Amino acid sequence: MFFEPREYDLAGRITRLTTRHGSIETPYLFPVINPLKQEVPLDKLLELGFNGLITNAYLFYKRNKGVAKPIHDELKWSKTIMTDSGGYQVLIYGDVEVDNKTIVSYQRRIGVDIGVILDKPTGNRASYKEAVESIYETYRRAVEAAPLISDSDQLWVLPIQGIPYNELVERSSILAWKLPVYSIYAIGSPTVLLEKYSYSKIIESLILAKRLLPPGKPIHVFGVGHPMALPFLVAAGGDLFDSASYILYARDDRYMTETGTRNIRDLHYLPCNCPVCSRYTAKELLELPRQERTRLIALHNLYMLSKELKNVKQAIMEGRLWELLEYKSKGHPSLREAFNVLVKYRDLLKQYNPLSKPDTKALFLIDRSSTRNPRVEETKTRISNILGDSLRNKYIIIIPAYRKPYTSQDEYLDLENNLRGNNSIQVLFIHPFLGVIPPGLSSTYPFYQHESRFTTRDISPMEIGSLLSTLSRQGAKKIIIVEASWFTRKLYTKILRAFPDLRDKIAIYRIDEISSQIPL
Repeated sequence: MFFEPREYDLAGRITRLTTRHGSIETPYLFPVINPLKQEVPLDKLLELGFNGLITNAYLFYKRNKGVAKPIHDELKWSKTIMTDSGGYQVLIYGDVEVDNKTIVSYQRRIGVDIGVILDKPTGNRASYKEAVESIYETYRRAVEAAPLISDSDQLWVLPIQGIPYNELVERSSILAWKLPVYSIYAIGSPTVLLEKYSYSKIIESLILAKRLLPPGKPIHVFGVGHPMALPFLVAAGGDLFDSASYILYARDDRYMTETGTRNIRDLHYLPCNCPVCSRYTAKELLELPRQERTRLIALHNLYMLSKELKNVKQAIMEGRLWELLEYKSKGHPSLREAFNVLVKYRDLLKQYNPLSKPDTKALFLIDRSSTRNPRVEETKTRISNILGDSLRNKYIIIIPAYRKPYTSQDEYLDLENNLRGNNSIQVLFIHPFLGVIPPGLSSTYPFYQHESRFTTRDISPMEIGSLLSTLSRQGAKKIIIVEASWFTRKLYTKILRAFPDLRDKIAIYRIDEISSQIPL
């Protein structure tokens, strides 16, 4: 197998991608290098952990006047090489001086590990009609190239077109499924959107394509090169990325951070401890000759990209990718917008997200956005299914959960002493983020393995009321809430205001009042 998934979280995954010149662990970003001029030595890429690069087959073709020279020898690079076919030049200039068959055959003859057909990118300013044309022209070229690559041991990429039109992205993805000869699919031409921090549209397109593409093949996103976008794109299903941003930004003295890009002239301090930032101050970098300054800022930018990929992988291993996104989403308005797209499509993410993992760490429940974590929502659904009809015609006593293990709370111990053998009563805990918890599961994941700090502002009367309404619909005779900790009469009043149909079905009492209200 050339693509072996090992760990999952949300729609993100850690996999091994095997090529003719070695394996790559995804999520992975291919640094773009110019075959005519490379300002960062390739051995530095290896030092930083980048064991695969991408270059432009069209520029390589022009430099060598169509002569097929072994690309690994020419670049003096023994690891994985991916080549773009010239699609970016088509997007910028409208055409290139080579046709699809020629550039596909050329990539095969120069021995690339991963090749791309000469697609027709949609472009971010294309009309609907132009976008449709780009889809079908790209598909025609994919069909045209299929006989040329069918017996190849190289990996071939089929770009998905249609951005920014969701319906067309889906149509392009359905067409791509019909061509199994391709090993990798790619979301095409989002570069202009990325430059404007417009990540939400790319993420939405990626999720929609992911839903319709073969699950056992990787998805590449062209032109992504900023650490602030990577966690969100991985969570949406991106496996591979590429970008020249590290060097393009450096030429303009632009310095990558986790939450944006800053001109080095605007920085008094360098907020990083990579070898470049540990050695130089911002003032010292500005005093260097331009070529040396460009090289050093490019190295810093590569460090930032490498660091972010490692952070994402660690989050996947620990089952904390959603929590990483919550944290990142507070760093920039565009990231909050990106996070909201993932919230919108969280039902799709649940299809890929494991409920728990052997090495999953405790959940961090930060605020109300934590309740949208697909793992939390799926846990609530499973608990509802487990309870099922077992609540029918029973008195339900709800104890607010506030101290782990919840079965050690005084309210529960007091009730347990009085309830032994009484089958007409069911005791449940309720948590403002995790929902309803049966006592028998209070020591299991995630009810015990989580950390949460919440205030009254984080408690949603609508969500608590919805949970109580579900219990009522499951046939409970009466729901008695224990007044304790965060579950106050003020919250109870707000719930009744939002759910007036619950007035005759729920009540709130202190623990010492409950015995007089139901047959203990």
